[in-house]
Amino acid sequence: MKNICILKTGIDVSKIKHQLEENANDWNSQRKIEGAESMLNRGWMEIDTGVLQLIIGAVRSKNEFVGDTELCMPTPAYNKHTEIIKFLHENGFEKHRRCGFLSIPVGSEVGTHFDEGTYYLNKDRFHLSIQGTYEYTVEGEKAVIEPGTLFAFNNKLLHSAKNVGKVPRWTFVFDVPRDSWNKQMYPDVTLGW
Repeated sequence: MKNICILKTGIDVSKIKHQLEENANDWNSQRKIEGAESMLNRGWMEIDTGVLQLIIGAVRSKNEFVGDTELCMPTPAYNKHTEIIKFLHENGFEKHRRCGFLSIPVGSEVGTHFDEGTYYLNKDRFHLSIQGTYEYTVEGEKAVIEPGTLFAFNNKLLHSAKNVGKVPRWTFVFDVPRDSWNKQMYPDVTLGW
């Protein structure tokens, strides 16, 4: 595939999922952080998508667009979700930036959108699927993603996700500055974007 790249499948995500269940009140908590609401209201979330941000984008003034700033701020949930941070460090993504968990109810979808702003120009975007099965589409390319799948995709192109499983979809989405993740751990992977 040209715009979706599966890095690894069959990853044991049980400890990550367990921490999510233990800290269920963290979902949507970043809405309470000043300035974060505008990030969630970009017009592409067509459903009540659950969001649990660990590192969010930040701005210095109300006139700044969060997509055009490199500023990042950990949320209070960052230190509670140690299993996903451990996964990132053990898998070559120590220099991760904005990241968080997203949930989609059964049969629902996140509509077609692309990630807008200068922040995204030098970042690679990854997903680690935690629970549920979903169809991911990037510029017409489709992949069915099962739990325990780590993949990268070109988030500068139109993309969407649809929960085609029987339980809510939980995935961890994270950005890593291009050329700062450990490609030696993924010798067969070349991101062509």
